[in-house]
Amino acid sequence: MKISGAVGPLSIFTGAVSYGMPGVILSLATESGSKIESLIPTQLLFSFVLFFVFSELKRNKAGVFHSRDKLLVLATGIPVLSITYCFYNAVNYVGVPTSTLLIMQSAWMAPVMNALIKKKSLTRSEMTSFIFIMAGVVTSTGVFSGAIKINLQGLFWGLAAAISYSLVIVSSSNIANGVRVIDKAKILTFGAFIASLFLFNKNIDIAPISENSLWSVVNAIFSSILPVLLYGFGMPKTNTSLAGMLVTTELPAAFLFSYALLSESITPDQIVGCVVIIMAIVMPMIISKIRNRA
Repeated sequence: MKISGAVGPLSIFTGAVSYGMPGVILSLATESGSKIESLIPTQLLFSFVLFFVFSELKRNKAGVFHSRDKLLVLATGIPVLSITYCFYNAVNYVGVPTSTLLIMQSAWMAPVMNALIKKKSLTRSEMTSFIFIMAGVVTSTGVFSGAIKINLQGLFWGLAAAISYSLVIVSSSNIANGVRVIDKAKILTFGAFIASLFLFNKNIDIAPISENSLWSVVNAIFSSILPVLLYGFGMPKTNTSLAGMLVTTELPAAFLFSYALLSESITPDQIVGCVVIIMAIVMPMIISKIRNRA
């Protein structure tokens, strides 16, 4: 592959790897004494300001963004906020690796939601893939090795994060498709910031220069800014199947980061569960590509 042809895939890979960091950053921030009531609002405010600046710099290239679509995207800010809040709580109960496995359930939740909205039936291959994705999480609990460990609160928050993530995916793929990603991201983060003001109310403490703000900025970079910019740049330059495969590197990245930076133990069951989920996502793409060539 020539260097010019590798730019797109490399951008997607880097964006996916950056998605493996937020759980680690939130854990480190909490250990240092930072509070979630300050971390999340500051993170969203910083993201909004940066996306607003990027959007205004290239205003002449902006497409038509209808008022109705703006309101819908603004409302999608609620599940955007919910992703971080629920994931943070899941990490506190079950750690980064398991929380990441749980949030990856959006790989089957989002298509199911989309099928229900559009009143379409799922294909047999999709349903098989979804079953294996769920099996990956079950495997990671240790149920097959007899070392089962299930924290119901962690399970609840992790699945809540996956549902929120799925809602954002479905919304993003069905609303204002002709609008630039950066313009949608600007309104999404603004909506999420406004929602955070209601969620945390009087407990919010946004200090421009503080340790809390530093953690918030770092988390914003890895959880929203880098993925949005890198995916937005890399997706049009990359084959759809390859892009789908590269996105799954978020899982092993989260495992490696949590092991290296948090010294979290990773069980063989979690590794097997991770592999099962990645294969469940990747295999249908590979099979489809082989059939198209035949």
